[in-house]
Amino acid sequence: MSAAAAAAVVFWYLGRGPLQDFWSVLDLAHTTGRVPDWLLIGAPVTVAAAGAAVTAYLAYGRRLAVKIVGLAVVAVVLALPGFALGWTNGTLGDMGDRSSAVAAAVSHARNKLRPPLPDEAVNILLIGSDARPGDPGRADTLLLVRLDPDTKSIAMLSFPRDLYVELPGYGHDKINVAYPYGGAALCVETVGQLTGLPINHFIEVDFSGFWNVVNILGGVYYPVDRRYYNPESSSWKSIDIAPGYQLLRGHDALDFVRFRHDARGDFSRMQRQQTFLKELQRQSGRWNRDWRRVTKLLTAVTRQVTSDLDSLDRLLPLASLALTLDTKNVHLVRLEGATQTMGDISYVIASEEEVKAAVAEFSNPTQAPVSGGGRVMGKKTYRVRVVNGSGVPGIAATVATQLRDLGYQAKAVGNAESFTYTDTVVYAPEGMRRTAEQFVRLLAPAELRALERRPGLYDGVTVVIGSSFDGTVAVPEPQEETPAIVAAPGRYDEASWKALDAETPMKLQMPGVWASGLAYDEFRAYRIETPGGRRAAAAVAVATTPNEGYFSIQMMRWLDPPAIADPTAKKTIGGTTYLLFYEGPDLHMVAWRRGNSLYWVLNTMDDQLPAAFMMALATSFQPLDGAQAVGTPSPSASP
Repeated sequence: MSAAAAAAVVFWYLGRGPLQDFWSVLDLAHTTGRVPDWLLIGAPVTVAAAGAAVTAYLAYGRRLAVKIVGLAVVAVVLALPGFALGWTNGTLGDMGDRSSAVAAAVSHARNKLRPPLPDEAVNILLIGSDARPGDPGRADTLLLVRLDPDTKSIAMLSFPRDLYVELPGYGHDKINVAYPYGGAALCVETVGQLTGLPINHFIEVDFSGFWNVVNILGGVYYPVDRRYYNPESSSWKSIDIAPGYQLLRGHDALDFVRFRHDARGDFSRMQRQQTFLKELQRQSGRWNRDWRRVTKLLTAVTRQVTSDLDSLDRLLPLASLALTLDTKNVHLVRLEGATQTMGDISYVIASEEEVKAAVAEFSNPTQAPVSGGGRVMGKKTYRVRVVNGSGVPGIAATVATQLRDLGYQAKAVGNAESFTYTDTVVYAPEGMRRTAEQFVRLLAPAELRALERRPGLYDGVTVVIGSSFDGTVAVPEPQEETPAIVAAPGRYDEASWKALDAETPMKLQMPGVWASGLAYDEFRAYRIETPGGRRAAAAVAVATTPNEGYFSIQMMRWLDPPAIADPTAKKTIGGTTYLLFYEGPDLHMVAWRRGNSLYWVLNTMDDQLPAAFMMALATSFQPLDGAQAVGTPSPSASP
């Protein structure tokens, strides 16, 4: 008994940290689905019961052989914590170890962060630095990520590196010089001041850290939209990446997300970075159930990047949240502005209205214009209560009147319990989520809070008006625009399609419509490495738009790549099921299977092709021999 007490004291002082890390890893394994629920409770209970039974038999039993076996069992059980702690120390022992300078930088940045609130959205600032030995470098990338546990969504907001902003304590300058002036702390403070949003965490990664994280994940499958090439002799960073869907590993992935030597420069680089991160998150299914790889990733994050998330205690809640988010509910927002020259220096100037619009879209992303789970109820089938949460006299009555003018059954019902609401909040039962989302857009900036339907709860929509509401319901006026790209029947450049068909074992089909101003840029036949080690046949056709955009048509014998996981919607036309992928209101990709091949049409990075043309192109594919494909509809389908 005394020995056990002494062991407990020693363990309490020396083993608590490693055991806490070990339990965090076990909890993470449970989150990823590798450890069943019953094991976390059942295993300790079973061990305790077995230990009690063995102890009792050792005290009162008579059979010597059974006692010997019991002693062996007790020895193994007592050794298990030692093995666990040894493994944890070996795997995570130096987690968070860093130089005194880095530790001081993290401590300084922590003072600028706002602790996240329970069950509320978390804002994380990603800082990509180009620091080198002897050179503090710049903030090569500044990207704000929002993880929302309520809507299970992710939003990203990118800032141009040359954005003209106020740096607290340093005056106005480019946003990327915040890093050499004041490190991560000044970056956090600057972005927080610019957006008015609380920054809860930051992650700073340099080139080697990014490279290593991508390699730990085994690379990222990505649909490269065109050829990226700068020779070794170029004054710019060399790059050589062919078009088509492929696995990008460390070196190529880093070159791809850093490339900015095209017509739109840093603006298109922001698009590449966001879409790359989106594909990384979409492919979390490839590795998020491999808790060893997740642990290795978390360890790499704490060792090779600079962040306030420098321990499992801090990382685990965020990792658990990230693993539960909806991979099809990812929203990309970019603050762009206009490029201007001041004093022979080029800046990007964004107006206050442009900043506010980007922040509002980031906080309340525009949903795709397709049904995605639940129907929108008719305006006369439910009631809307409007509550004053701002303290502005008469605001609830004003909003209720405007909503009634739009056909809603709205009524002002008085004041909220306090006047502390900044943004408007829309409350509705979970089953009315789709219906209530329209009020988030009408009353932006606003957020939706879905409630469980239960007795006594108001069975309708309640709107609490916040102080940021400007008094006018934002109803966009419908505008009819003549699309710049209109589909017309025709098998454009059939000779190149036949040449591509001759280079691949696949029997290709080609589109039966095209549009004026579009032209093919490159055809490529190749093979793609799949997770199972197979090299599947693939081909891609790259085309250009009049506005210097690139879109592509991908074909492959790999029928279930990560790219087509979690479509926004599905639509069956002429016997073929088309998978629709939206970026906000824009149709970004259409995919379908034809025989033993997968096809998709990928829009330009900034979605220059209208949805009607995307659908017309996708539904027009025909065999190269001229025969009509079974189930191929006419090229008049609409999204």
